[in-house]
Amino acid sequence: MARAQPLAPTEYEVKAAFLYHFARYVEWPADGLPADEAFVITVFGDDPFGPALDAMLQGKRIHDRRLVVRRVTQPEQVGRTQILFVGESQSEDLPRILRRLESTPVLTVGEGPLFTKAGGMIRFNKERDRVGFEINLASAERARLRISSQLLKLARIVGPTSSA
Repeated sequence: MARAQPLAPTEYEVKAAFLYHFARYVEWPADGLPADEAFVITVFGDDPFGPALDAMLQGKRIHDRRLVVRRVTQPEQVGRTQILFVGESQSEDLPRILRRLESTPVLTVGEGPLFTKAGGMIRFNKERDRVGFEINLASAERARLRISSQLLKLARIVGPTSSA
């Protein structure tokens, strides 16, 4: 009898898992994780994750806090969040969005080709059917976020832009 092969995770299941691990391997300053509040991951713009992100995070905790996923479509709806995933649908507004968050302790994650060049912190990329990521360390440092060396080992580090 033939055994069924387990299905490989989808691209967005892998990216959802990465978001969870980013939350685990980044340190926020005290004002970025107020006492007695949930750890919030916000998806801004079109949601490419579908149910994958909620399924990945269900029942998990970060820094002894419950995890909450929010989805918003307007910059003014972002509110307090620890991780902001900016969908490609927001690429035109990206500079304005990142300027609004500059120096605030919010980990910005995206996937557009210019995301880290525009000042975003972590950009997903896909090479030969493998999801990877690059980190703009200067942007993370400006936001007072400390990224674990374990996470940095997995990433391609990109430098600051000349306009930064």
